[in-house]
Amino acid sequence: MELTPLYELRDRLRAGIIAGAALAAEDFRLSRALENFSTLEKASPVFAKVGQLGRSVLAPDCQDRAGAMLDAITLCDAVLCTQGAVAVPGELEDLPPRTGGVALTNAPYSVVAPLVEALTTKGSGHFSTVVEAHDQHPELFSDYRVRDALVKALGASYGELADKAGQWLCQEDESILPLLTEGFDPAGKKEMARRVQVIDTVAGGKLNDWYISQLEGAKKQVRVMLIYALRHCPENLELLLKLAKTEKFDNKDAARWALARIQNPGALPFWREMMEADLIENMRFFMASDSPAATALTAELLERELDDLLAPDDVPWYAEKEKRLANLLYALVGKTGPAICDAYRKGAALGTKLDGSRVWKNGKGQHINEQMFFQRPGGKKHPFSVALVEVLNQSIQWYPDPGLCALAEELYESYGGLWAAPVVCAALLTKGAEEAAAVGKKLLAPSLLERLTGKEERQLLMDLVFGELAGPGGALPDYMRQGMDIVRPAYRRVNNDPAGLVKAFWVDLYYTPIAAPLDGWWYELMMQHRMDRKLQYFIDKDDPALCQRIGEHFYRSIRMGTLEDGMPLQYAFAALKGCGWTQWKGLTLSYIQHTSESVHYWEVRNILYSLPISCKEKGEELANIYAKGRYSGWPAKTVEQQIQDWLAD
Repeated sequence: MELTPLYELRDRLRAGIIAGAALAAEDFRLSRALENFSTLEKASPVFAKVGQLGRSVLAPDCQDRAGAMLDAITLCDAVLCTQGAVAVPGELEDLPPRTGGVALTNAPYSVVAPLVEALTTKGSGHFSTVVEAHDQHPELFSDYRVRDALVKALGASYGELADKAGQWLCQEDESILPLLTEGFDPAGKKEMARRVQVIDTVAGGKLNDWYISQLEGAKKQVRVMLIYALRHCPENLELLLKLAKTEKFDNKDAARWALARIQNPGALPFWREMMEADLIENMRFFMASDSPAATALTAELLERELDDLLAPDDVPWYAEKEKRLANLLYALVGKTGPAICDAYRKGAALGTKLDGSRVWKNGKGQHINEQMFFQRPGGKKHPFSVALVEVLNQSIQWYPDPGLCALAEELYESYGGLWAAPVVCAALLTKGAEEAAAVGKKLLAPSLLERLTGKEERQLLMDLVFGELAGPGGALPDYMRQGMDIVRPAYRRVNNDPAGLVKAFWVDLYYTPIAAPLDGWWYELMMQHRMDRKLQYFIDKDDPALCQRIGEHFYRSIRMGTLEDGMPLQYAFAALKGCGWTQWKGLTLSYIQHTSESVHYWEVRNILYSLPISCKEKGEELANIYAKGRYSGWPAKTVEQQIQDWLAD
């Protein structure tokens, strides 16, 4: 049906309303539109009604011309709405499937839009908005709109936001890959390098052809990450060997990092040549690698260095040999196999021969008295006999390989002492609660601990046992995530870019979970030896009796100022919160009065801010603390204003 006359009538009625109802009777264009519309009036009663209302507007005796115009135009609009249609030429086709995620029916635009905006635009507060949303509503990050924005956030100008986006994307499944490869620019900057980082983590070698295809136009950090991603496929050996010779600077290092990790024994001749040229420079590439070449050569070179260090003749480059051995110990972490076990045996058989002072002649004929110290990754410096125990202990904590666990028992049976630590760690990581407790009671009995040389060595043994362990699951407890940003797990690194060319987000630090919940005996042992920093990671909120027991320990330690040396006060308060503690009145003040450590205002303020008490109670606590004395370095105006703010809230 041709509706042009109806559209014309509607337009003239609108123009009449704008001009004013008083002029409608003299509007000849409206009169003409009604004449044209008369052809439609017979087609339908509703059209007849439209014509009737339109003519009433023109009637000289109309009492309410404005009302008549509104009635007429309203009916016109209503009729046109019922006659509306939308169409495009062509055949109907199904929409292509969306691989970037699914739209959540329970995530309305009003909820998703602020999150997408925070991920894709600049502005203050965006980082906290995104992190808070991820903590409280992680399901939103499955929405395709958010996943797409999260990929864009890899290029955020605020580095911490880009790092967080990278961390979360690395935990996604392969459905995220199309979003990462779509629009990829190999000549791009850090955002594209981060994309490769995530693709590398999620896909591994499954996108090997894609890595190679992008190399031709890749530049700077993107090229570095693409080269490093080639390590996943053994067949890339020849390509990596070529790149190690032709590339320069960071690209060359990336090829060597990849060659140190590629699971192809054919890399051994290359590395043998590199180590002969400069062991100190090149051994760093073997850190945390379990490739056949890295494993075999590390064991071989370590045994050789141990033999050379014990040679009877003078050692003119003693300091350099110490560095060589230190690099080999770093590379030893995480490796296993018969050759590696033999290297441990050779080192353990030396006992303390490398621990004491060593006298040698320098080039001028002078006698030099020196002592060697070594350290595991993330650890403190110790003599060789202790450092070797730490390396085996750390390797077992990273991955309790059966061969290393059996070696630990063998070395303890032969040499005793600190070799008990890796045996106990292996038991905690591989055995049930009762069996692990039995091993602990046998090897960590008070009589054995007393035989160790003094408090420092006993503490070292306990640090080795609990150094990087955590309760089942291995994740940070919830109470340590909320309001305590300073709390971080320590030491184990899953490093997807050892060269450190794209900052931060790929380095994931976490504790290794134990195989079964701890027997109560372990808690008594940690409390007895003041292992407060380790104890906090074994709090089980589902065990009220245990929470009460640990809570009482931390409450007593805080109140009397007897926390483990070096443990931040915030950590202890976080542990108390995790235990469900409720007695906070006067606790902070008691700690300040009993400890010999200086306590800064901002530390106290942050602790009070995080406590589950009212603002009035926080203000009263801070006022009570401040009234007891003018603390050095505390900003008086700031403190007093904070007290007023809390009390007034």
